[in-house]
Formats: sequence, C-alpha cells, structure tokens
Amino acid sequence: MSDLNDSDNSTPENTGSRRWRFPRLTIRLPRRTASAPAILPVSVRSTWAVLGVGVLGLLVLAIVAVGLHTALGPLRDTALAAHLEPEAAKLYWIGVDGLIVVAIIAAMILRHDRKARRYALGIVGLFTIASGVLQYLHGLGWTTPDRVSGVMPPLPWPVVVVVAGLVIGTVFCGTHLFVYVLRQLFPGSPSEQRGHAPGGEGGEASGAQGGTGPERPEQGGPLDPETEREIRKWFAAVAVGLLLENGVKPKRKTLATHFGISERQVGYVIADVERERDAAAERTAAQAAAKTTPINGQVPALTVPGSGVTP
Repeated sequence: MSDLNDSDNSTPENTGSRRWRFPRLTIRLPRRTASAPAILPVSVRSTWAVLGVGVLGLLVLAIVAVGLHTALGPLRDTALAAHLEPEAAKLYWIGVDGLIVVAIIAAMILRHDRKARRYALGIVGLFTIASGVLQYLHGLGWTTPDRVSGVMPPLPWPVVVVVAGLVIGTVFCGTHLFVYVLRQLFPGSPSEQRGHAPGGEGGEASGAQGGTGPERPEQGGPLDPETEREIRKWFAAVAVGLLLENGVKPKRKTLATHFGISERQVGYVIADVERERDAAAERTAAQAAAKTTPINGQVPALTVPGSGVTP
C-alpha cells in the first residue's frame, strides 16, 4: 500500500524526466457455451433408426419362420387325413398361414380404408382361429394314424368342412385382397379415365355446358383420396406447429375430428413436426455457437478502459 501511495503522490518533479506508467489490467473472460438441449443430430438419429428397424425386421422374420415351420407338420398331416394328395398336402400350410401374413400386409396398406382394413383383419382372425383349431386337433391325435394299427380314423365332418373351406378361402380371400390393394394403389380405373377423356362422354357434356372442352373436368373434378388425405395432413401439420409455438400440447382426437384423418395419422404428423422443430433448434444452436467462437480458437482479451495510459 505504501508503494501505491508513494506512486500516487509522485510528480514529474520528484521523479525527474521519467514518466510513471500504471500496469495494464487484462481480464480474460471464460468462453460461453450455447445452452442448447442435448439432442442427437438428425443424421445420427436416422442411422440408429435404420439399424433398429433392420434388427427388428430380422428378429420378426426369424420368429415368423419358426412359427411357419412349426405349423408345417400339423397342417400337412391334417390335409393327408382329409385325403388330399401328398404333394398338395405339403403346400397346404402355405395357403393357410401364408394368407395370414398376406392379410396383415394388406391391412397395413389399406389402413386408410376402414372397410377394407376390417376385411383384411377379419381374414387374419378367421384363418388364425382355423389354423389353431387344426393344430389343436392334431395334438389330440385326431389327424394322425393310430400308433398300434397304423390306420387313419375317419375325420368328423366338421373338421373336413374346415379343411375344405380353408382351401376355397385361400383362393377367394387372396384374390379379393389383391383387388383391394390394387384399387388402393391405383384408384383411377380405365372406365373412369375414359369418362374424363376429351373425346368421351364426360368431355362432351362439359363442352356442351360451359364450352371449355377438356379443361373442365381437370379444374372441377374431385380429388383422389390420397391427394385429399395429404392436403388434410398438411393443414393438420400447420395447426400442430401453431399449437407448439404457443406452448399448447396437441391432442390427437381433437385434430383427427377437425381435419378428418385418423388419430394414427395425427400421431405421425405430430412426430414429423416435432422432428422438424428439433432439427431447426439444432441448426440455430450451431449457428449461434459458430458466431460466438473466434476464428483462431482463442478467447479475446478484454481491457478495462481507464486502467492506464498507453505508451
């Protein structure tokens, strides 16, 4: 303290021609880091999602293969007991259990068509119950030869009806599901397209009414179900974004009622909007961090003004 007091009271006359200089005070501030939420990048999440779906798909395929292989013996023996040809009996399980797998896939494709989806799920339930009953009877020994005499006892008529009904059902239900899926993926039939053609009846009627020729059906024609559904999902996504911006949690049932889509589709829309918001937050945090970080990687020194006189 005495040195500082002496230095404060010193004058140029006491120190001669020497000029007193205060030391420069330099304060180094700690580097600030942007307080961004710990969210994985979109690319990392997508990579893990693909890997997870791949592993899950392999496990599901293995489980399905085990189930189909287990049902092979009982259904083959049941078909032989119903006097089917040996070659046809070996393939009988494909028509029964294979149609269950096909109906499940068709139900996923036809998820937007309520009637078609119920039809596909009904096939799944019906053929699953029938396959389970036949395997149960095989376990009781009804469809296996007698161990002592080796003679196959005649099957009761209800069991024969089930076996024959499954044969017919595989043909009918399989083709019907194919037609449903074909109409879902390709909604415009040739007859409808011919009706909206410029030279067809639809074009003549529109030309007679408005005189616009073939442009009238394109402007006033109804949208196909897929396009209309995508438009409804887009409006639902806008509403979800506005709700999240205002801090309101979107409700699936309310949005599904207002926009005319299923609650499952609303869930997909909410997940997509939240994913886009997370990605935007990541980009904003990265841009803010890039602006606050110096180019040379060093923290700039802050000099307190008025701390001394520069030479």
